[in-house]
Amino acid sequence: RTSDGTFEATTSALAFDEIADRVAAIIAQHGPRAIATYCGTAAYQNAAVLPIAKAFHQAIGSPSFYTSLTIDQPAKLVAPLRHGMWMAGGHSFETSNVAMIIGCNTLVSQYSWAGGIPATNPLVNLRRAKANGLKLIVIDPRKTEVAEYADVFLQVNAGEDPTLLAAMIRHILRAELFDSDFVRDHVNGIDDLRAAVEPFDVMYAAQRTGVPAALIVEATEVFAAGPRGTASTGTGPNMAPHSSLSEHLVLSLNTLCGRYNREGEMMANPGGAFAPPTTVRAQVISPRPSALTKGAPARVRDLHVLRDDAPTAALNDEILEPGEGQIRALFTIGGNPVVAWPDQRKTVEALRLLDLHVAVDVQLSASAQLAHFVMASQLCLERPDVPTTVDRWFDKTYSHYTPAIIEPDGDVIGEWELYREIARRMGLTLRLPGGDIAPDDDVTADDVLDLIYVNTKVSLTDARAHHGGRLHPELSAVVAAASPDANGRFELTPDGIADELAEVRAEITSGEVIDGFDPLVHTFRLTSRRLKSVFNSSGREIEDLRGRESTNFAHLHPDDIAALGLTDGAIVRIASPRSAIRGIVKGERNIKRGSISMAHAWGGVPDDNLDLATHGSTTAMLIDNASGYDKFSGIPVMSAIPVSVTAE
Repeated sequence: RTSDGTFEATTSALAFDEIADRVAAIIAQHGPRAIATYCGTAAYQNAAVLPIAKAFHQAIGSPSFYTSLTIDQPAKLVAPLRHGMWMAGGHSFETSNVAMIIGCNTLVSQYSWAGGIPATNPLVNLRRAKANGLKLIVIDPRKTEVAEYADVFLQVNAGEDPTLLAAMIRHILRAELFDSDFVRDHVNGIDDLRAAVEPFDVMYAAQRTGVPAALIVEATEVFAAGPRGTASTGTGPNMAPHSSLSEHLVLSLNTLCGRYNREGEMMANPGGAFAPPTTVRAQVISPRPSALTKGAPARVRDLHVLRDDAPTAALNDEILEPGEGQIRALFTIGGNPVVAWPDQRKTVEALRLLDLHVAVDVQLSASAQLAHFVMASQLCLERPDVPTTVDRWFDKTYSHYTPAIIEPDGDVIGEWELYREIARRMGLTLRLPGGDIAPDDDVTADDVLDLIYVNTKVSLTDARAHHGGRLHPELSAVVAAASPDANGRFELTPDGIADELAEVRAEITSGEVIDGFDPLVHTFRLTSRRLKSVFNSSGREIEDLRGRESTNFAHLHPDDIAALGLTDGAIVRIASPRSAIRGIVKGERNIKRGSISMAHAWGGVPDDNLDLATHGSTTAMLIDNASGYDKFSGIPVMSAIPVSVTAE
């Protein structure tokens, strides 16, 4: 970026020189904490990036490492630390008699947590399971593509998942539908949980959630009957009010019903091919609630680094808040903070305040437009890679390595090279599991993968020899007996759970968690949705995909559109207590009345007057990151946002 705010071309070598000089100067003046990284969703599709970025932060001594994980589904980090985990994992979808899917639409998102519909060929897997007798329960404010296949569909009011889940648990406990032997042997806190959910009778839950009482009972009894099957969640409840509570209640449902692999049972994929070998035992990994506050403290809202991830929802505040530890430099890798981070105006203000912002991306995104340096990254066919993160969630163990298929076009970099080249210029050694990268070492992308993936079940040498990919049935594992000294137990009611359930019961609506909420004004709830041709903010730059998803319409029930005196295609003003956006109305009968369904991560830099029909609006503008947030992860209400809708 030049002094007049425009961009001029340079070489990556010259950019690395200047970036390294600026980073060294910032550390010298303000300390290492002033240097931050944000790795977006695309960073998780590239096996080398996160380990190298973390190694760089360790080398300079900065805890300011942020990812999209803490603004997507961070409750999946929080809840197991309070509840505990089962070493042998839960029942797989393929072996289940029943599956309960809560706020996840795998047929569109191509995403699923363990126990849900497999993300590979999800429709094929779902139809096969249904043909084999699977009972499917779906909970969602919208009758999604997955919900079309449900045996029991609970069209819940947006944001009211905790009430519904508490009522289901209450019915299971009152009717004694739980696995009493498993609970006796492995579970603490059942009486405390019984008392905490007692106020959530099905009639109250029906009134608040909009789901008929008889349907709540039916869904609960179908799930409890099992005997095999898992309840799993997606982004929906993880972005809604009381997200960690919702996730905890789902874990409690699985635990009460004993939905875990037992001694002697077979696990087809115990942790993925690129994880270290381990013995899988039928025992509880004890809760570790102290880990929730063990990490480095944030400077705002009493938040902490959680499993090496700092709370992204507070990152704009960490940039804006003056004083010791203020973030002054940011590397954005495969992410688009302007449209992804909650509280958009605060985010843009923060990005403009930075002394140094380096964006590594494949396009000049809204965030890259505000950066000081924009570096073009290699595309997936221009680099070697192995699957990372998601391979352990699939029902079968597989390995897959791909070499670079084509030569990079122009002066582009692998994302990992940014950290490597800055470290080289600063004289830093990057430490990885398989060894160090010293400043004078020459390394390739394949060398980096070798240093990251060591002591794995399948070696990279073997994976490269079969780079077309293959399954590994030989890595299936029989669940072993518990260790003789095993004494871990699940906690159904750890500290804070009963209190938060009482808070939910005292609410009239979940919208009350947002400062400035007015029930007479904010009568709609805006929920986030996935689109098949767009991956968060990626895809809209591709002409063929843009033709399929022309904008992020404001989907409403046709009766709501008529009640507002509008027709399809009308432009509306959607206002939360925090801010307002514009949207183009589109009717959809599958949406519950009182809900608006919009895709997130659209739009661009505020006040740029972008064409609404082409660029859409940024729902992050509506989010207040300082109210209604989860006290452990910091994630604010990013779905089920209370809003008003008026004609423009």
